Amino acid sequence: MITIINEMDRCVREKKRGILATVIRVEGSTYQKEGAKCFFAEDGELIGLLSGGCVEGDVLEHGKEVLQTGKPKKIHYDFRGEEDQIWGLGVGCNGAIEIFIELFDPVGHHERSKLMREAFTTSQPIIIATITRDEEESKIGERWVHSNLQIGEPMDLKMKDNSEVFYDHITPVPTLYIFGAGPDAVPLVKTVKNLGWTVNVLDHRPGFVNKRNFPLADELICYERDHPASVPLSEHSYAIVMSHNFTQDQLVLKSLLHSSVPYIGVLGPTTRTNQLLHGFTIDEMQLNRIYSPIGLDIGAKTPEEIAISIAAELVNVHRGGNSMHLKQTKGKELLYTSRDHRRVIAYQ
Repeated sequence: MITIINEMDRCVREKKRGILATVIRVEGSTYQKEGAKCFFAEDGELIGLLSGGCVEGDVLEHGKEVLQTGKPKKIHYDFRGEEDQIWGLGVGCNGAIEIFIELFDPVGHHERSKLMREAFTTSQPIIIATITRDEEESKIGERWVHSNLQIGEPMDLKMKDNSEVFYDHITPVPTLYIFGAGPDAVPLVKTVKNLGWTVNVLDHRPGFVNKRNFPLADELICYERDHPASVPLSEHSYAIVMSHNFTQDQLVLKSLLHSSVPYIGVLGPTTRTNQLLHGFTIDEMQLNRIYSPIGLDIGAKTPEEIAISIAAELVNVHRGGNSMHLKQTKGKELLYTSRDHRRVIAYQ
């Protein structure tokens, strides 16, 4: 999402128009779910994916029409039948998607585009309601923001006063605070930045926490030894303790336990984490927020692999995953037939 926001910002600066395409309905098995978005500036390239690459080219053609007319458009793709071959891709998604395309024009439609842009950079969870069908054509594309609705309900299309309205749940971009600017934090910053997260690195050693070591970090904070920096932690923040200095890690961990962060990752074995916690008075809810050893078990060995393991755990917590292989949770029985068609092997 951050790349789309950045491209919108460029359009605002350069007074360029663009189109925003959003998946508003899915049926069956599809590559993306409701709320997936892509953006196309009139002088730029497509950013984001709505499918596995099978509809984006056609969406661009419809988007050019929206750029010319200024009128929103809704298109439907169904890959559940043999007609899927029409696209020349044979994607075999066995599903259908509906996409809403609308104009982003910071000059001609300043207020509407401003609302669109600001909604995506919210600091609190919100729900954006957009009219996608209405008897009165001028109402299509109108949107309003709700901040007091229940977050977490399925995104869907609903009828409201003879209008079709899409409710899009927008959550703030997560922020990761890495307490410790050692060499092992370098690949972690790079990996998590690739997720589109905000990443801040903190350390008490000025020789470590600098732009030379962490050119991709959003913010670098050097705090006074034995006095961990006070940062704006919230339920949308994630923290990792990895300075390799026992005293500093203990001070940081104690501070984090009194915050509302849902994830406190501690690098190192569980025995070390238990030593860090020695003498603390904490309840079960606080303990459940500590992840140690840190990361998912993918057999990681190198710093780069460990960074992927940690990033995977961050996504798992953020998205509410279950850390299992997808083939164990969403896959069906796979069948393999030999070329002579004489045997079939089934995989679970």
